[in-house]
Amino acid sequence: MSNEGSGEDLQIRFRHSSGTDIGPFSFEDGNTIQSVKSVVFGRWPTDGPLVKECPSSAADLRLLCSGQFLDNSKTLKDYRKLMGSTEPLAVVTMHVLVRPPQAGKAADKVDSDPGKP
Repeated sequence: MSNEGSGEDLQIRFRHSSGTDIGPFSFEDGNTIQSVKSVVFGRWPTDGPLVKECPSSAADLRLLCSGQFLDNSKTLKDYRKLMGSTEPLAVVTMHVLVRPPQAGKAADKVDSDPGKP
C-alpha cells in the first residue's frame, strides 16, 4: 500500500464493552477507519463471549478513540493526537461497539457526524 504519510505501523487493540479485547493488530497510519473496521470484522472471535454479539458486516462496527467516534473516511493518521503515545511497541486501545441489527439507516447518518458537545 502506498501512502503519503510516514507509513508507520500502529499496534491497535480493540476493547468491546464486555471488557474482552480483540487484537492487537498492526496497521499503517494511512489506513482508513473503514479498512480498520474491515480487519476487525474479518478477525471477529468465533468463540468466547463475543460470539453472542457478532456483527453482520463491518458497517455494524463503531470505533471510538478518546471518547470520539471515528469517521470511516478518515485515516488513522488523522486521529494520531487522540491516540496518545504511539512509540514503537506501544499498543493503542480503541473501543469497539456493535450496532444492534434494528439500528438500520438512522445510525448510518451518525457515522459521518462524530458529534460535538
